[in-house]
Amino acid sequence: MLSAKEIRELREKLGATQGEFAKALGISFSTISRWENDLAQPDDAQEEQLVALKQLIENKEVEIDTKKLKKMLTLMGIGGVIAIAIAAGVSISNPLGAAISSLIGRNKTVHGLLNLFKKQKDNP
Repeated sequence: MLSAKEIRELREKLGATQGEFAKALGISFSTISRWENDLAQPDDAQEEQLVALKQLIENKEVEIDTKKLKKMLTLMGIGGVIAIAIAAGVSISNPLGAAISSLIGRNKTVHGLLNLFKKQKDNP
């Protein structure tokens, strides 16, 4: 189970306010506040989403652009972002990631999705 500190750190890595993070997760601002102040815990489904998001951010295969990721979360929510990441070939090993992986077939077209998450190299 993620601690209150880990949830706060995850949100801060995205550069999101509690309100922005709550919207992306489809929950209220007050729920995020309670989680971060250790007054409540995410339910199992929310925990899986948070762990999948944490794995995506900490992925060693590709350097994730957290600014892009924050925008994607705002537009598509966490489920959509995790599904696209898995379709793009990013490994997410928690139960949510495994379930989505089993539903999504990978082909040459979806590998271009990986660029949605990558940091762009600065050209001199």
